[in-house]
Amino acid sequence: MIVLDLNQSKKNQGKYNGYAAIPIKAPRENQPIKISPAFGKVKFFALYDKNLKKIEIVENPANNGSGVVRFLNSLGIKELITLHMGKGAYNIALACGMKIYFAKDDKQTLDEVIAKFESNQLPIITEENFELLSQFGCGSHEHHHHEHHDHHYN
Repeated sequence: MIVLDLNQSKKNQGKYNGYAAIPIKAPRENQPIKISPAFGKVKFFALYDKNLKKIEIVENPANNGSGVVRFLNSLGIKELITLHMGKGAYNIALACGMKIYFAKDDKQTLDEVIAKFESNQLPIITEENFELLSQFGCGSHEHHHHEHHDHHYN
């Protein structure tokens, strides 16, 4: 069981205002950081500051989509780049005033995602194109290019 240090999260309250959050796979030494297709259960988020061009990595204390959104919101995050998100979490994110961007490709490194974000190549998710966020969900079966090969990049 994870015990949250509440003082810690209070200390970080609003600290990442102006950052964009990106769910990432656990960082490995000497490997580029990769975006994660998970959202609610993802272990880490990269927080990217567009102005300072710096990245900080935080551990995700939540274990469902709406919890994640509330956590990010408490940090002051207003932009989120993701491959997957449930409707409930999306609605909360909108209510928090967040912009959600679709990362498009789950094989990307964090640097590639950020480069696209910087050059405005990532689509913003709206009610109209929300279904983009279900492409990478575990529940959907129309994976064209998706054999589950998460486990063996050496």
